Amino acid sequence: MNEYVKLLRNKYYRKFLIAMTVLQLGRKVSWIALAWFVYEVTGSALSIGIVIFSATISPLLSSIFVGGILDKYDRRNIMIFENIIRGTLLLSIPLLFWFDLLNFQLIITVVVINGILSSFTTIGTSAILPSFIHEDDLETANALFTMSWQIAFLVGPAIGGLCVAAFGSPITLLLDVLAFYIASFLYYKIPQEVYQRDQTIDTSKDDNKSNSQRVLSFFKDTKAGFTFIFKFPVLIVIAVVTLLFNFAYGPLEPMFPIYVDKVLQSGPETLGLMWTFFAIGSLLGAFLWVRFKKNFAYSHALGSVIILWGIVPFLLTKVDTPFLVFAFMFFGGAVYAPYNIVAPTLRQRLVPNQIRGRVFGAYGLIGGLGLPLGVYVGGLLGEYYGAIHTIFLSSIFTFCLGIFVFMHPALRFTKAETLKVPEDYKSLN
Repeated sequence: MNEYVKLLRNKYYRKFLIAMTVLQLGRKVSWIALAWFVYEVTGSALSIGIVIFSATISPLLSSIFVGGILDKYDRRNIMIFENIIRGTLLLSIPLLFWFDLLNFQLIITVVVINGILSSFTTIGTSAILPSFIHEDDLETANALFTMSWQIAFLVGPAIGGLCVAAFGSPITLLLDVLAFYIASFLYYKIPQEVYQRDQTIDTSKDDNKSNSQRVLSFFKDTKAGFTFIFKFPVLIVIAVVTLLFNFAYGPLEPMFPIYVDKVLQSGPETLGLMWTFFAIGSLLGAFLWVRFKKNFAYSHALGSVIILWGIVPFLLTKVDTPFLVFAFMFFGGAVYAPYNIVAPTLRQRLVPNQIRGRVFGAYGLIGGLGLPLGVYVGGLLGEYYGAIHTIFLSSIFTFCLGIFVFMHPALRFTKAETLKVPEDYKSLN
């Protein structure tokens, strides 16, 4: 508990944490409101799917370019103006609706632009966080972020549903608009030098560049992120594990609704409760990991988490009672939570601050590809083999991946030292 109190006394970290919690809460609220709003406007379930797909794929496409911008320019201003722009874009949806000017194409346009800009927050949070705290507090800081996200996951949809029922979708969307503006204000209250610790901003080289040269520079930054990863075996292993872990999880997304319907013979309320128990377990798992953490080798810590999570889908294939399913999802949340603490902490410790944005942008693309690929493959497998067999295959794949990580020598260390940028690595300059 003392670790949490110590961190929360750090006013800059506290403001950063509150900003991210508000953003996550607004995001969960707006997803309920936006999905319902799209259905009200179009009357089409397909339209909802298109919106969700657009919101998912757009940050994946932009993540590779965002990192270079975060490394080269003022991170504070980027975070402030990105959220102001996203809030204003979202505000346009209810405003256009009230003036009877809204159509589905405009909604998609707003969602895509919003998704592209969201990469600045997603990658920026992970890249900037180490600048606010001492390295020894990094794991605890990530744990607090994990817990804040799970709290948003727990209460956000409920708030969204109640607000939509009471006030309608357009008014509910304004809560997310407010969240963007609050986050921008909190980012503004943190001094610029805190964001840029151990990083020098020099944009003078870009002043005389043409637009084509600037575009080329962004591509060079993208290449620099991937090149740095491929120079170090430990970073390659982390990238591969991230990709495969997301891929292994992917089939569960389309299969859980079918599992609830066909096996549990229940409805969406049961599916919602499954994820609620998962979120509660994650809160407990994150708290206990920091409270009782041991000096495990990273291979053993990450491998054990993946193995234990792999057991959960297997257990689900053996039961048809909602009570047991809720218990297994609670256990799954508890054992899964440390992954979202240990993995980002390891990347943050290994990658130097001056290139963290570019490297994390590359990781965003690599890891992000795993989930949609897993969802697609899961849908195909489910079509031919059914939900139970697909969930079982996901479990086996995850379990084998966990064993691979547990035994891999590249991650068999307990203290992560920041990697040195090679002298001949000219593309980073």
